Amino acid sequence: MLVDVTEKIGDALSQRRSTLEEELRQQPPNSVRIAFAGVKEDCEQWIADNPHIIKQLPIPRRFWATTTDDLNGCSNAIYSHLDDGTLVTLDTWSCFKLKYAASAGDYHWYQMTMFVRWNPIEQNTFIFCSDFLPSLRDGLNRRISSVDPSDPFTWHASFANELRVVYDKCVWGLRDLVRIAEKERDKRQTAGPNFPNLHNIARHVIHSVEILDVAIETMDSILHEHDLFITNEGSAGSSPIPKLKSNDVARHLYYHSRELRAIKARSVSLYDRLTNEISLSFNLVSQTDTAAMKIISATIFGMNFFDFSVDEDTGKQTFAMSDKFWVYWAISLPVTAAVLLAWVLYDYSYLITSKINPIFQDASIWAKSKLDSFLRRGKEKQADANSPT
Repeated sequence: MLVDVTEKIGDALSQRRSTLEEELRQQPPNSVRIAFAGVKEDCEQWIADNPHIIKQLPIPRRFWATTTDDLNGCSNAIYSHLDDGTLVTLDTWSCFKLKYAASAGDYHWYQMTMFVRWNPIEQNTFIFCSDFLPSLRDGLNRRISSVDPSDPFTWHASFANELRVVYDKCVWGLRDLVRIAEKERDKRQTAGPNFPNLHNIARHVIHSVEILDVAIETMDSILHEHDLFITNEGSAGSSPIPKLKSNDVARHLYYHSRELRAIKARSVSLYDRLTNEISLSFNLVSQTDTAAMKIISATIFGMNFFDFSVDEDTGKQTFAMSDKFWVYWAISLPVTAAVLLAWVLYDYSYLITSKINPIFQDASIWAKSKLDSFLRRGKEKQADANSPT
């Protein structure tokens, strides 16, 4: 699998294009190495085509399901110990879903996955990322020189910090779509509400609430795993994690979790606004239909074919219909049929023209050939008549 690698050894930074197999073979001590793979579809294809390589890689096979399966989000951790209980490696990974909608019909899904292998003995960290947006790549590359890798969960905190920015932009993008839909209500004159567009936007907002719910659950899971790690492993081993550092990482994880909750609250309010807009559109359409029915009723029953009278002596009300009412139907039905036929012909004019044109062209070619043949025979007869016998 081709990967773009950013590596920090001591204070030296380097970047290169390599393969995942090569980068996992050996890593120097006191280093941080980040390998960025391509989009989810490319990873799925490579994993499906190279099962023998997957078996040989020092990455848990459980992780690859996170990359290939259609997940809203997840996190996990695997500890490897020596017989004496010394921690050799800690493998952690997390997955977050993202839906970016540029318009009601233009959107793209991302399933961003990050795998972190931390080796406390050699003090090196290997990070594998897939289906990352360019902004997330750039954010992690910028942080590689400033992040203290002594706590392995610091990379999940950095990942979450970049994620919250992207989630916030996506929700604000949905807010723009909702606001445009609200403003369209004031512009509409004869045309009714665009219900398919409203429901497409509603689908995007529903997905946004769903993935933010799962993202919050994933952050809570990472926080819980970090607490377990600090409690059980933080003060053990050859390189214990400073209390200040672990507290700082926990604080950042908690802060990003709260930020995601705030973004989700905005997404929920967008859903409420859109639901209100759809309900209002339905009510406006109902009012228009009611007004139209009133006009139709008043037009029909206000004609001279109907008579409403009150007897002055008895006060009895009578409503009579003329026996000439058939005249109305004799006129209105043909006119209505003619209007509908004209509308259908206009609406399908392109299709009708495209079907009829070849027929006319064939007929024209046939008529021209017949005419040419007739003229040719006439000339031949005239030539025969003028020729000396």
